Amino acid sequence: MIDDIHTVIGFEPFELKKALTIDAEIPRELSALELLEKYRIIYRAAKLAVLQIPNEQLDWKTPQKERRGQTLRQTAWHLFDRPDVCMDAAKSKEFSFEMIHQYERLAENYRSTQDIADYGDEILKRLEKFLCTEPHQLDVVVQAYFGPRTVSQLLNLTLSGMVLRLKQTYHFMRAVGVEPLHVLCDEDFAGVMIPKKLFG
Repeated sequence: MIDDIHTVIGFEPFELKKALTIDAEIPRELSALELLEKYRIIYRAAKLAVLQIPNEQLDWKTPQKERRGQTLRQTAWHLFDRPDVCMDAAKSKEFSFEMIHQYERLAENYRSTQDIADYGDEILKRLEKFLCTEPHQLDVVVQAYFGPRTVSQLLNLTLSGMVLRLKQTYHFMRAVGVEPLHVLCDEDFAGVMIPKKLFG
């Protein structure tokens, strides 16, 4: 019996299903327009949540067992940054572990929730342009730290991660005494693969 279960990032769903003889439906990858629709929903909700956080709570540290003691500032900024890394990867053909963890350092440049929300607006604009005018870039194969992936796979995986981080943000907001408004429900996440565990 397995006592300790962890979330695995970057796995191949079809290979995993075959190897473990799992009889489960695997959600398909979303198209450029479907991705854009979902990202708009998540970014809007994330912005509303971030703007509810008092500036004086941004240096509050999350529990070590939940987000490794990161600050609420890092967690909030990380809601928006990953699609930017994916779009950069379409040009560099690289998606490294270091690239996806640079948010821990870069978030410190954003001093208020408004600064963080404005950053989110910038990335969403870039993503809208990318998905509307350069959808062919979704087919670019990138050397990710967990193996070759297309930009489409990275953006689909990133969308799943954003939904999870938004749920985590709601959890942390409540921990600092802020009840999140306009909380998204399961219907808003339809078609997106989301880990069942909030942390792990």
